[in-house]
Order: sequence, then structure tokens, then C-alpha cells
Amino acid sequence: MRAVVDTAWRTNMYGATEQYEAWQRKLNDVYGAWTLTGGGKAEFHAEVQHHSVGNLHIVNCICDPCGAVRRKENASSERQDMMAIQLVLSGREHFTIGSKTATLGAGDVLIWNTTRPMSFAVVERLKKISVMMPLSRLRSWLPNSWQSLESTLPHESEPARLLASFINSVSPGFFSGALQNGEALTEAMMGMLISSIGMDESRSESSPLRAAQLLRVKHHIDTHLDDPELSPGGIATANRISVRYLHRLFEREGTTVLQYVIRERLARCRRELSNPTMARRTITDIAFSWGFQSSTHFSRRFKEAYGASPYDFRREACSTVPTDRRPS
Repeated sequence: MRAVVDTAWRTNMYGATEQYEAWQRKLNDVYGAWTLTGGGKAEFHAEVQHHSVGNLHIVNCICDPCGAVRRKENASSERQDMMAIQLVLSGREHFTIGSKTATLGAGDVLIWNTTRPMSFAVVERLKKISVMMPLSRLRSWLPNSWQSLESTLPHESEPARLLASFINSVSPGFFSGALQNGEALTEAMMGMLISSIGMDESRSESSPLRAAQLLRVKHHIDTHLDDPELSPGGIATANRISVRYLHRLFEREGTTVLQYVIRERLARCRRELSNPTMARRTITDIAFSWGFQSSTHFSRRFKEAYGASPYDFRREACSTVPTDRRPS
């Protein structure tokens, strides 16, 4: 599935008298039907970066103080009910859902969906990340209690810290296009959300949470494969789990964390050895660039995995490349 990226959008792309109206349109495009309050504003500043894969959307947003309301009739005009997990990075916002109003600041997490009347008032320049997905996914996880899901998670709470860590770790790879399986990320996000909110000792190793944690760990490993010092201890520390629990995550997949690291490093090397544009790089250089520290160890591992030495594999792969595609 291909990722879809909206180019960065800013109000300064418009004249000063058009900026607030442009913000109204962008708000509706990204977050559903909202009506801005307070009338037009001179030189209103907002920035939006929106990336989507399938039905999963992540939105980075910065905006000046403003307000908006969402009424019941707005929901009936939309084709699909959506839910959002919003992480505030900086600034301050008042958010009202039904009869409850919360003041959100840095580190706070808000959960809302498009079926309910709501309003917000940004009172201090706001920066936030919102993860949006179909509400039907929440309903399938919590068919009888999805409406009672807690809507505000303060920054000092364990659920907020877990969700913030997950969102912050996943969003760079998502925006870069490195993470393109929207279905897997949606399930991981759901598992993290539901398990963290209902977290206690008896549920700390529930399947949804394990899946979310394993995805986060693999993302960390995949972005640090070139580090020769990558180790189970460092991986566990970076993901705020114990080494013992890290090993348990991979045991359930029938492998070990070190086996996973080696397998992924070998896959990157194999890709570069088969790439004719890499023909001038030595095999040792490619191996070391992906974290291997011994050419002998790399060659042995490569032959065990692919049935041919790196040299033979490269020679065979390059011999099948048309002459006009080989580097001159």
C-alpha cells in the first residue's frame, strides 16, 4: 500500500485577509467538520503536515489561539466516523466534550471521536500530534464500552506517558515513509491505547500491548541497524522495558532479539549487494555500514541465510542486470 503525503501547508501561503478562512478549510479537510468561532483574524498563523496510509492518519499541527465548535449535524454530513488520539507537545487548549471541559498542556493526551458535539479554544500557541483512524476499529475492540473510554489523560499518568512515547517513536518513520503498513500500525495503536488505560499487573502482558511494544522495539532496531554497539541492553533501555521482557517479546515469535538484528542487517546488505549502483563499494564496506564488525562473521552468516557467499551472490545478481543499467 502506498503512503500519501500532503505537502506542508501554512497560512502564510495566503494573504493576511484570507488566512483565517483558509484555516477553516484546512481544519475541515484534516479533522472533519468544524466551525471556527471568533470571526476573521489578521495574520493568523497555522502549519499542518498530514500523512496518511490507508485509513490511518497522523497530523502535525501548530496554530495561533483560535476556537471552533462541532455540532451534532456535522457528524451526519461525514462518510465515516473517526477517532483521534491527540498529544499536546506545547501550548495550552481548552477542550469541551459534551458537558466536560479539560485544559490540556504539554504531555497531555486527549481522545475524541467525531460522533459527539465538541468545542475547543486554543489559549496559547499550540503544537500537537494527532493520530486519527476509523472509529469502527475502537468499536470492534470495545463493542460494549467504547463510548465510555476515558477522554483526557494527564501528562503525569502512565497511560499518557506510554502513548506519548509510542506516538513520538512511530511518527518520524511514518512521515518519512519508512512505515507503510497502516493496518498493523492501527492495531498496535489500539492495543497500546486500550491496554494502557486499563493497565494493571494482571494485564501488563496482554496480547495487544505486546504487539504494540514489539512493533515499537522493531522500529527502534530498524532505525539503529548501522550502530555496531546495538545490544539487547541498549534496546531495552531505549524502549523502557527490561532485558528479560525484551527477550520474552521475541520468544513469542520463535526467535531472539539478536537473531532479529542479524536477520535485518543481512537483508539490508543483500539489498545493497544486488544494487548495481553499489558496485564500487567493497563487500566489507557494505557489511560494516550495517553494523557488522567482522567480514568473516558476515560472510558466514550471509551464506547460512542465502546459500551463497556475498561475493558469489553479488556476481550472480549483477550478471542479470541489463548492460545499460550497470554503472559506467
